[in-house]
Amino acid sequence: MSGFELRPLSLGELLDRAFLLYRRNFRLFAGIMVIPSCIIMPMQFFMLRSRGVPFPWDKPAPQSQFQTYLFGFMIVYWIIYAVAQAATTYAVADSYLGRLSTIREAYGKIRGRFWRLIGVTFGVGIRVLGLMFLLLILAGAAGGILAAVMTRGNTVPGTLAIVVVVVFVLAGIAVATWLSVRYAVSLPAVLLEDISGRAAIRRSVELSRGRRGQIFIAILLGIVVLYAMAILFQGPFYAGIAVMGFRGQLPNWLILCMSVSSLIGGAIAGPLLMIILVLCYYDLRIRKEGFDLQHMMSSLPGTNPEASSALP
Repeated sequence: MSGFELRPLSLGELLDRAFLLYRRNFRLFAGIMVIPSCIIMPMQFFMLRSRGVPFPWDKPAPQSQFQTYLFGFMIVYWIIYAVAQAATTYAVADSYLGRLSTIREAYGKIRGRFWRLIGVTFGVGIRVLGLMFLLLILAGAAGGILAAVMTRGNTVPGTLAIVVVVVFVLAGIAVATWLSVRYAVSLPAVLLEDISGRAAIRRSVELSRGRRGQIFIAILLGIVVLYAMAILFQGPFYAGIAVMGFRGQLPNWLILCMSVSSLIGGAIAGPLLMIILVLCYYDLRIRKEGFDLQHMMSSLPGTNPEASSALP
């Protein structure tokens, strides 16, 4: 199996390689994402029943524990998705460097690295979402204080409160985006370099410095493709709901079709963003550490691959 020529890439070349790599290995990447989709589907049906939807049979489950079910669902979904993304990372790395890979091998490489995987995803999530929520809380507090001192009949303080809240919300989104780009290659680093979660986060910050604009645009385009795929699979059902004029509870067959189509769309489009991130990781290492030369040396007969690919 032949890999790609390792060299610094422009944004257009990086995206072109990402789509080409995906097309060449569609069964591999889609197969990796199908497994978590098959696990999540029964959980989605259970969540529907906990919200009072009589599906897949007529008698709905009690709704008193919905919040508990929702929290548990989010935790399990996060873990399953993190494992699938890790398997995708290994599959992308093998395919990009010209090594054969299978779905079983991709998942098998996670063995022994599971807790580091969870640690780095949790650490990045805390940093990004924690700071964003802090700014949102400050926005609410500032808006509440300004609204409390607002004089009756005077709209200026009310307008100022709205402006302050909007500024804080936009600041929170901007900070979360900036941190996400800084930590974008943490997952490839922790898996492909076999380092700790904290070290992987530091590696991501170092590698991404000076190239964060390109990473941001690449991630943004990947997200656009994900949403386009969601619209492609879910749009016809929402259009059908509008045309047929359904009111209240949807028919069970429609709920089933929407759930299945959502998971199929996720399995097809889900790997693309991770492919882009892994290619960004290799492009950063090629630019800053000469990874292309290290890989070439490790491919020569009689060399030690581990020594050749060691970090400087």
